[in-house]
Amino acid sequence: MRELLQTKVRIALPAMLAIQSFGTMCSFAAAVVAVQAAGDLGVKATNIGIYMAVLYIAGMLAGLGAGSFLARFGVIRICQAALLAAALGLWLAGAIPLWWMALASAALIGIAMGPLNPASSRILARHAPERWQPLVFSLKQTGTPMGGMLAGLLLPPLMALYDWRIAVVAITMLPLLTIVGVQCIRNDLDDDRDPRYPISLAGVIESLRVIVASKPLITLAAAGYFYTFTQMAILAFMVIYLEEANGLSIEFAGAIFAIIHGSAIPARIFWGAIAGRFLRSWVLLGLIGVMMSFSIVSMSFFTTAWPFWLTALIAVMLGASTNGVLGLLLSEFARLAPPNKVGEAAGGGQFFLFFGIVSGPPVFGAMVEFGGGYTNAFYLIAVASLAAGVFLLATTKRGKGA
Repeated sequence: MRELLQTKVRIALPAMLAIQSFGTMCSFAAAVVAVQAAGDLGVKATNIGIYMAVLYIAGMLAGLGAGSFLARFGVIRICQAALLAAALGLWLAGAIPLWWMALASAALIGIAMGPLNPASSRILARHAPERWQPLVFSLKQTGTPMGGMLAGLLLPPLMALYDWRIAVVAITMLPLLTIVGVQCIRNDLDDDRDPRYPISLAGVIESLRVIVASKPLITLAAAGYFYTFTQMAILAFMVIYLEEANGLSIEFAGAIFAIIHGSAIPARIFWGAIAGRFLRSWVLLGLIGVMMSFSIVSMSFFTTAWPFWLTALIAVMLGASTNGVLGLLLSEFARLAPPNKVGEAAGGGQFFLFFGIVSGPPVFGAMVEFGGGYTNAFYLIAVASLAAGVFLLATTKRGKGA
């Protein structure tokens, strides 16, 4: 641990954790306010799947092209721009409650989310010793559930006091304050930027080439696709499922949403701590996929007669598995990346992860509407996560190196 604290990770990790938390909070805000916002926008709450698809399509494209921007302007400057875009997206959604503005808001927030993982991978892989990277990446990725937890905890009481529009505008203060806060460390952490580095679309192709040219990386990307497909289907629809389909209160649904995210924080730290020390990350990722499937099948039996503790227990299992896996995936992309290609590997890997995020909510929503309801939709994603987990467990030799 002393070895780790002697590096710039002691500065970079808290900064990237805050950036990830507040950026993710903006991206999950729509899932919390969906039922209330749907009436004002003249759409169904289940159309959240379309919103999420637009958000993450924008994120996929922004992430692919992030490498050259990070090299030219530096990680901190790009993250500041990303947080500004996320705050602007939420502000527009709240200020102009029209369905087309909601989609424009989703695109802006997606553009903000796209560079965050490549940015953190670039700076943390540069400063963290390799044996500490699974833990460091998992710690940073606790920002994702932390952001979702913040959305689940902050938005319901703000909506109860005011309405959803004021609530989403109010929480933009957090990313805006972060932009100002990280400015004081920008020169120290952006010391590798090259103002003459060319901005080119070739970086987009290179990010994808790095993934498809490596059997371990493409295998990891394929499994990661199914994991994020499952993850975002759960996160996008859980509040709607509890509130609209089961008639429970927004406070109850928001609490379960917050538990799913909150439980992922210690889970990600735990997964990162044991990965590479007691169990290979590749094997651990496979076992987490099996856990995902079991948790989802358990949730498919939910009824309003369940005691709160049982619902919370399943939520913890869902959070630890579906929402606890991304840090390990990103650390494996960094570990298996070719020399000096960590940013490209992270951007290319994120393309596949975001593709799962893009396709999960609309497919889940279509199953709910046309495929037999929530039970069949739960079974679909349970099968997807189980297939990914078994696939990784069957290909453990690929995880030993590119």
